[in-house]
Amino acid sequence: EGDRNGGMKIDFVDISRAYFQAAAVRNVYVELPDEDYEDGMCGQLQKSMYGTRDAAQNWGMECTEFMKDSGFERGKSNPCVFWHPVREIRCVVHGDDFRVLGWKNQLDWFWNAIKKKSECKHRARLGPEESDQKCVRILNRIVEWDDRGIQHEGDQRHVEISMQETGILEDSREISTPTDKSVNKLESPDIPLSPEMATKYRGITARMNYLGQDRSDIQFAVKELGREMSRPSDKSWAKLKRLVRYLKGVPRARIRYEYQEKPRGITVWGDSDFAGCEKSRKSTSA
Repeated sequence: EGDRNGGMKIDFVDISRAYFQAAAVRNVYVELPDEDYEDGMCGQLQKSMYGTRDAAQNWGMECTEFMKDSGFERGKSNPCVFWHPVREIRCVVHGDDFRVLGWKNQLDWFWNAIKKKSECKHRARLGPEESDQKCVRILNRIVEWDDRGIQHEGDQRHVEISMQETGILEDSREISTPTDKSVNKLESPDIPLSPEMATKYRGITARMNYLGQDRSDIQFAVKELGREMSRPSDKSWAKLKRLVRYLKGVPRARIRYEYQEKPRGITVWGDSDFAGCEKSRKSTSA
């Protein structure tokens, strides 16, 4: 539905204090603040509170109920994706952030509906018209709308932080590939990392896993690192440092969605690897 002069636009909506707007499903009792406390009294939560085990689940149910009551159908492959067949609205929900694609009048309808239900903020409306905003930061990702289409860029700060935590300096050597299977061929025994280093390894790998959502070039390398989360070794750390050295050379990557006709289908290339790990003989699906 891309159109340089009109067409659909994208709204970004942020729910304020989302957990407090979800009903508490189970009985949870809390200590009252000093100004409300009396001897022998406690409070029973009517709404979900941050820090309780089911707060996120309760908000998820509250959000899904609102979307279904508003006429949306939930995605079959991803429960965070919603589609309104009558109003032609597509919506992706990430926690308390809503990204909504639709025609201007339908986006206005959705905004009026959600602000009646929850306390929220209208972050931006991206579109091709002069009155539309052209750039927004969402979950530390940058989304831009220009004459060619839409650009999406992940948060490069993950690269900077990972460089610091792995001890890779600005003048350190860069490499051109994020992974190298030859590490698995080394005959030297694996030396387990110390508890402190293992914790650091898991933290950086989790950060890379998050970045990998926006960087298809590192997803295989991140998957390999994730397989060794339970018992990381010195070879695991070497693989991690290689990935960070690669990212040092290419800290930023943008995905561009150019104006185009509506496709009749989608062609996807996959790369499976049957028993490709010479150490474990495990496979990698596409």
